[in-house]
Amino acid sequence: MLFSSNGGKLILLVLCHFFLTSCLSSPSKGNRKKSGGVSNSPSSVAAGYGRILADNPIILSGNYNLSADTNLNTLLSSRQDFITNNQFLADECDGASTSIANCIDVRTNSTSLPLQAADKKWAFQTNTDEWLQVQTFGHMMRVADNFHSTLENAHSSAPILGYETSLPTSLFSNSTHWNTATPLVAFANCGVEDQAFYSPSKFQLCFGNDSVFPEVMIAEDNTVIYHEMGHAFNHILVNVRNRDAGITPSADLGHLFYDEAGSINEGIADLWSYFMNQRAHFAEWALGRFANLSRPMSEDDPLHAPGIAADNNSRLSYPAYLLYDPNLPDEPIEDVHTAGQIISHFLVALGKDMSTQCGWSTSTSITTLQYLLYETFVELGDLEAFGSNADKLGGINSVNLSQAHALTWSRIANPINFRRFTQVLSKYLLLIHGQAGRTSCNSTNYDMDSYEQLLDAYGLLLFKNYNEDGGSIAAGRSLSNTQITAANRVKTVTISKDLLKLDPTQNASQAFIFDNREALVQAYKSLSIGGRIGQLSDLIDVGLPYNNGNISISPGELVGVALNLYNDSNSPMAGIQVLGNDWDHGNADGKPCGTFQDQFPSSSEGGVVASDEVGLPTAGQCQYITRENGDDSVLEVMQPVCMVQVAEDNATKWTFQGALQTQRRIEDRNCLDGVGGNPNECFVRVVQGTDQATYSMLNPKSNWSSTVAPNGTPTFNYSNLIFMEVSPSTPPGTTFNCRFRVRFTNCEDCWVDPAASNTKGDDYQDYQYSGGDPFKIINFEFIVID
Repeated sequence: MLFSSNGGKLILLVLCHFFLTSCLSSPSKGNRKKSGGVSNSPSSVAAGYGRILADNPIILSGNYNLSADTNLNTLLSSRQDFITNNQFLADECDGASTSIANCIDVRTNSTSLPLQAADKKWAFQTNTDEWLQVQTFGHMMRVADNFHSTLENAHSSAPILGYETSLPTSLFSNSTHWNTATPLVAFANCGVEDQAFYSPSKFQLCFGNDSVFPEVMIAEDNTVIYHEMGHAFNHILVNVRNRDAGITPSADLGHLFYDEAGSINEGIADLWSYFMNQRAHFAEWALGRFANLSRPMSEDDPLHAPGIAADNNSRLSYPAYLLYDPNLPDEPIEDVHTAGQIISHFLVALGKDMSTQCGWSTSTSITTLQYLLYETFVELGDLEAFGSNADKLGGINSVNLSQAHALTWSRIANPINFRRFTQVLSKYLLLIHGQAGRTSCNSTNYDMDSYEQLLDAYGLLLFKNYNEDGGSIAAGRSLSNTQITAANRVKTVTISKDLLKLDPTQNASQAFIFDNREALVQAYKSLSIGGRIGQLSDLIDVGLPYNNGNISISPGELVGVALNLYNDSNSPMAGIQVLGNDWDHGNADGKPCGTFQDQFPSSSEGGVVASDEVGLPTAGQCQYITRENGDDSVLEVMQPVCMVQVAEDNATKWTFQGALQTQRRIEDRNCLDGVGGNPNECFVRVVQGTDQATYSMLNPKSNWSSTVAPNGTPTFNYSNLIFMEVSPSTPPGTTFNCRFRVRFTNCEDCWVDPAASNTKGDDYQDYQYSGGDPFKIINFEFIVID
């Protein structure tokens, strides 16, 4: 372990969620009984049929203390379940008007051959690998059939309802509603302990076993199968428009150890169990029975702590319950699975509200929720940057800036968080059911006031308008955005970004610095395996021989930096994000801009201030923000975050690093970026791919450490750190200032542009995230020491 002087520690192991999606934990069990129950033999079923568990063993038995050695044959129904008419355990997925030939394939593990039944009979004893494969396949096909049929219905309904859909016209004709390059392969007994996960890069599912009672297989719990399939569906949906447009980069729902996109991913994956079973609880057998880690999806669940209830004063609200695990209610836990409960609870409550208001059945409300989620995910993941078919026809990039920069925007500049997700979902609810003239809800429109009050009860009424026109500079601010009713915001608290700062308490450090060689070597290897980190400079040996572990920044090192941020408000802050990517904070002459909120650096310190510029802001000026992330003009240059202090005319001034290279006559080959590289990254640079850090929340008048570990030592992970390289040529004693931009989800002025708010309450346009206005600028100053 690596310990900083402030008591933090950096984990060396890569937790499963970092590279995969959804790891499930367990512990427990003994030898399974093998007699009794239904005679599940091939002779007992017709061709194409077998038997699988209708639900998980806890629910089927009604016994929440069910023994680990229970004979699952006793829980099978005598009714036969259709499996497949193929000789192998693989099949196509059928829709009403389309099918995917090579859709789902299940095997025991990655080295096994496909299961074959020459007579096409799929009945086996429940203590066999053969039955576990059939169980896995049967439930995968059930939930896949549901996904494809509801997606097809959503697609066909959009033209009839007459709203701007995100679903491409050619969604099914081009088969972009699935990853058709390879089947979705699942390993029913993949040999990992206490885990189940979806691998987006491999398009595979893995279901393991309990570590204490290895005969308890996670795939015995159908809710876990639905959950992992939910991750696959989420991944498919955020890339629907990308596949349709032939775009190679892949959008994702969370690519850090902890972020709000990953939390949303987990919450929606839980919901797929609810969609299939109409039961608002997940994994009673695989997680609940043996690890006390199952998750509820409704406040009236008895597992919840006292004080949580299904009324608008007692909801599982954001951000108060971000760290809440109902199994361990007194212990704060920063984890995407626990944070995702807020989204799952909100959507279950929304479905119930629609049933009540509109007289819909539970199944109709669930289908409506699915339609809304499809539209939402497809828009959010669009790397073509149009967002809808109508905007594509008009050539309007309404989301994620533009195709050239959409991946950066979707992950860093304007990523999916609780605010953005609920705003887009709310927009589609408004367009499809809530606008005046809609008649789907008891012959009238769904009551959006009631909806906003429900959203507010969850602390999620974080937006001021529904942003129907998106963030396009060409079409945004069209005066057409529907505003929320301000009186509906009661519980939702937003906070000024000025109240997020470096910890001001006495003797507090600006940042936690990690430079232990062993820890950083392991970190770099792990990040490289996951494809998360860019290649290090040729000047930095991957063995990190210069890393000296002195908890400071020294020449030749790779270091991890975690800002010691502090919430100076009286309410919790959540979804804190630190950005270390290049941004527009210099002018065409290569001088740093002092035109932002902190007015640093001043003219005397080497900066350019507003009074230095005349006329309307034009490209190359500090008061002008690049419209295309630096690609729109040769005068617009995106600068690295770290400036350097140099001696000039008997004074010290701040400048970009190329000036120090020139002053010290450092050859290009001795700069981090090498010959032909960026001289402003000569001495210190943020490593590509690790240019953001995230923190779940900060309690009032607290830093992150005291929030997540009030009685102990916090564990830092890769999502908390920004990694920086320091050239061996960096002169010891040199002072640097890295201008990190920070913001948080429940921020009052990080998302809505004050310049537009008086008349429209409009969101910042996408291009503005290239500059400083939506952010609080945190200046991290340090001296490189030997």
